[in-house]
Amino acid sequence: MTIDNSGAHPPVVPATKANGRVILAASWSMLKADKQLLWVPFLSGVASVTAAVLLFVPGFLVGRTVGGTDDIGGYVGGALAAFAASVVAIYFQAALIIGANQRAEGRQPTLRGVLGAAWRLRVPILGWALLTTTVGLAMRALEERLGFLGKLFGFLGGLAWAIVSFLVVPVVVVEGLGPVAAVRRSSQLLRDTWGTSLRTTLRFGLLQVLVWLGLIAALVVGLVLAFTGPLTLTVAGVLLVVASILGFVGMVAVFSAISTYARAVIYRYAAGLPTPGVPEAALAGAFTPKKRRR
Repeated sequence: MTIDNSGAHPPVVPATKANGRVILAASWSMLKADKQLLWVPFLSGVASVTAAVLLFVPGFLVGRTVGGTDDIGGYVGGALAAFAASVVAIYFQAALIIGANQRAEGRQPTLRGVLGAAWRLRVPILGWALLTTTVGLAMRALEERLGFLGKLFGFLGGLAWAIVSFLVVPVVVVEGLGPVAAVRRSSQLLRDTWGTSLRTTLRFGLLQVLVWLGLIAALVVGLVLAFTGPLTLTVAGVLLVVASILGFVGMVAVFSAISTYARAVIYRYAAGLPTPGVPEAALAGAFTPKKRRR
C-alpha cells in the first residue's frame, strides 16, 4: 500500500479488524518469507550469554582488586555483563528490524545482509545499550536501597521505561538518532499508536504464556514417564522431554522474531512509511492517529 502524504487520515476499518491479532498475523506472514532470519534470535541468545560471561570475569576481578571486596567485584562484573548482553541483544534486534523493513519495502533480506547492515549502526547501538543499561542498573540500585518502596518504584519505573522505549530500536535503525533523541522520538510515535501497541503486546504476551504452559506440561509428563514408567513409556518420556526442550528453543526464536517484526510494522505506520506486503486492513484499521507526525 502507499501512504497518502496529503495529511488525510487513512480509511477507517471497523474495529473488529483493528486488533493486535491482525498486526501479529501480518508480521508472521512477513517472517515466513524470511525463515533464515529465525537464526537471529538463536544467535542473539548464544552471543549475549557469551559476551556477558566474558565481561563479568574481568569486571569482577578489577572490582574486587580496586574495591577490596567480592561484593564490589560482583557489582562491577554484573554491570559490565549487563552492558555486554544489552549491546549484543540490541545488535541482533536491529538486524531483525532491518530485515522487517527490507521485507516491507519489497526487498529480500538475507542473514548476512541484515547482520552487516546492523554492524554499520554499531555506534548508535552502543549508545542505546549504554543508556538502557544505566537506567536498568539505577532502578536495581533503587530497589535494593528502598526496600518495598524501591521495588514498587522500580516496577513502575521499569514499566514506564519499557513503554517510552518501545520503538527506540526501529527509530535508531531508520533515523539513526542518538539514545536520548531516540527515546523522545519513540515516545512521540507511541502516542499515535498507543492502543494498538498495547493490544499487540498483551495479546502476544498471553499467547506466549499459553505456549509456555503447554510446553511445561509436556516436559513434566515426559519426566514422569521417563523416571517412573516401564521401558516403552521411559523411551516415550525421554522423547517427550527432548521435544519439549526443542519446543522451548524454537518458541523463543519464533516469538522473538515475530515480536520484533511487529514492532517494525508499528513504527513504519506511525512514522508514515509505506508498508507494501502488509495487509491494508492491518494498518488502515488498526490505528486511528490523532495527527501524523513526520
